[in-house]
Amino acid sequence: MTLTLGLIRADIIAARQAIEYYDLNGNREIKNVAAYHIQQAVEKLIKYQIYQRAGSVSNSQMYTHNIERLIVYGDSLDIGIIVPRYVRDKSLRITDWEAGSRYDVGFSIRIDLLRRTYEVVVNWFEQL
Repeated sequence: MTLTLGLIRADIIAARQAIEYYDLNGNREIKNVAAYHIQQAVEKLIKYQIYQRAGSVSNSQMYTHNIERLIVYGDSLDIGIIVPRYVRDKSLRITDWEAGSRYDVGFSIRIDLLRRTYEVVVNWFEQL
């Protein structure tokens, strides 16, 4: 699998644009788009490191959207993946953004939580 930083950057850009649109227009549903792309960026940042650093990977471990499972798998490989403490602490919540933001009509997320997570992801991306 080829996972590039460009693909991750695209998710970060989409999240930023959705947050900016919310700020300008107050469209509640656009926050769901931001949440989805932030989750995708987190997932891909972990997978990117695993693919880059591991000699071989278990497809059954990698083909998941579960952030906590990916962190556990990456840590188990002892390859020194970098995952911010904030992401580790919020891994289950961020995991829920993948499907909840797209399919749950009752899904709602606070903009301050999106902004905070977005900032962490941007800093993490720049670190890699």
